[in-house]
Amino acid sequence: MLTDDFINKVKDSFINLFDGKSITSIAVPYDNNFSSNVLSHLHKGKKRFFHWTQVNLNFCFTAIDSIFDVAINGNNRLTKSSNQIDNLKINHNWTELKLNQIPLFTGGIKFTQDQNNSIWNDYHDSDWFIPKFILLSINNKNYLVFNFPNDASLDTLQNYFSEIKSILNPADECHDDLINYVPVNSVESEMHERMIWSNKVNEALEKIDKGLAQKIVLSREVVFHLESDYCLVPILNHLKSKFKRCYIFAYRKDSSIFFGASPEKLAKISSGWIEADALAGSIKRGKTKEEDDQLADSLLNSQKNISEQKAVVDFIANSFNSFSDEVIYEPLPVIRKLENIQHLWTNIRAKLNGNYSIFELLKEIHPTPAICGVPWNNALQFIKELEDHSRGFFAGVIGWFNFESEAEFAVAIRSALIKNKELYAFAGCGIVKGSDPIDEFEETKLKLNAILSILNHEKIYQS
Repeated sequence: MLTDDFINKVKDSFINLFDGKSITSIAVPYDNNFSSNVLSHLHKGKKRFFHWTQVNLNFCFTAIDSIFDVAINGNNRLTKSSNQIDNLKINHNWTELKLNQIPLFTGGIKFTQDQNNSIWNDYHDSDWFIPKFILLSINNKNYLVFNFPNDASLDTLQNYFSEIKSILNPADECHDDLINYVPVNSVESEMHERMIWSNKVNEALEKIDKGLAQKIVLSREVVFHLESDYCLVPILNHLKSKFKRCYIFAYRKDSSIFFGASPEKLAKISSGWIEADALAGSIKRGKTKEEDDQLADSLLNSQKNISEQKAVVDFIANSFNSFSDEVIYEPLPVIRKLENIQHLWTNIRAKLNGNYSIFELLKEIHPTPAICGVPWNNALQFIKELEDHSRGFFAGVIGWFNFESEAEFAVAIRSALIKNKELYAFAGCGIVKGSDPIDEFEETKLKLNAILSILNHEKIYQS
C-alpha cells in the first residue's frame, strides 16, 4: 500500500531534487510484495513494459510506460543512440539507499537494422526507454522507482500516485493455463522443413569450403497461430521455474511481445569491470547422470565444438582489449548445464581503462561469432542471403543500463515474438566445416523446446 509516509517521502525527494532541467529519479523502499497480476494488468491495458528476472541472483524488475524514448532506425544506429542521450542529466536519490543497480534505460537492439519488416515494425532497430515507474526487487527487498521528465509539476506527481495505485492493485486476475495453439508451418511438415534446412546448410558449407567464411550461424523460424487469448504471467513463471540460471525477459510494445529465456550474458558492466559469456557448442541432456556426464565429456572432447568455442572466446577477448589492459579468462571451457541442453562455457572479465559510453561497448562486442559467424561481416551477408525470415530482436541485444556505469545485457536467444495472435519462435546453430545438416537440425529442435514448452499439451519437438 502507498501509505502517507511513503507518499511524503516521494514528495520530499521530488521537491529537493527536481530542477526543471534534469530527469528526476526517486527510489523508495516498498514493504509489500508486488502482485503477480501486475503484468496481466499491464498486458490487458496495452501498456508498454519491460520485464526482467534473474532468478538465481534474486534480481527482478518491471519497467512501465515511458518518459523518454531512444528510437533509432538505419545506419549508425548505435552512434545515433549514444548522441541522443549524451546531453541528458539525471538527478536521483539512489545513493541514499546504497543502490546503484537501478535500471534507467530498458530495451534492446535488433540483430541488424531491419526497420522495413512488418513482423518487427513495432520495434525500432535501437529501441530503449526511460520508464515512468519501475517495480524493483533486489535480494528480497522491494522498491518503487519514480522517474519524472524535466517538465513535471506537482500535479504530475499527484497523477503518478493515482496511476501507480491502479497498477499495484490490479483488478485483473490471470488464468494459469499455458498457450493453446495451431501450428502454421514447420512442425506439421518436418520432412519438408528438414529438406529446406539441409539445402541452406549445404549452401553455407560451400561458402566455407571456398574460404569465404569459417563459420556461418543459420537460424530457423517456426510459427504458431494462438487459438485463444493468453496470459503472460504463467508463461514467464514457467520459464522462471525451468531456467533459473537464464535471463527471463519480456518487452511489450504496441501489439508485440518479445520474450525469452536466454542463457547467454553479452555483457555485465559494474564497478569498472565488464564481463561476458562465451557460449558455443551444444549437446542434449542425458536421461541418467551417467549418460549426462558421458554427453558432457563428448562435448568437451569434440574438436568441432572446441574450435567454435575458441572462436567466440578470441572474439570477445579481442573486443575487450579495445578498452581494457587486463582481460581474464580460463584457457579451457567448462560445461554449463541447463534444463534441456548443455553448452561449452567460458566467463571472460576485463577491467575498463577509461570512461566509455554503453553504445561504444556494445558496438565492439555484438554480434559475436556465437550468433553470427567468422568473419562477422561475411557471415552476416550470407545470413541475409540464406535466411527467409527476419531475425528482428532474435540474436540481438536485450537488457538495461544507467548513467552510474552499471548495465547488463543478454544475447536475445531462446526467444520468441507474439504479434497479432501469431507466435514466432527462433533457434540457430553454427555451421562450420564438417557440420552435418541433420545433426544441426536436431540441435535447433533442442533449442526451440526451451520456448515451445510454453505451448499446451506437449513438447512440440521430441529429441
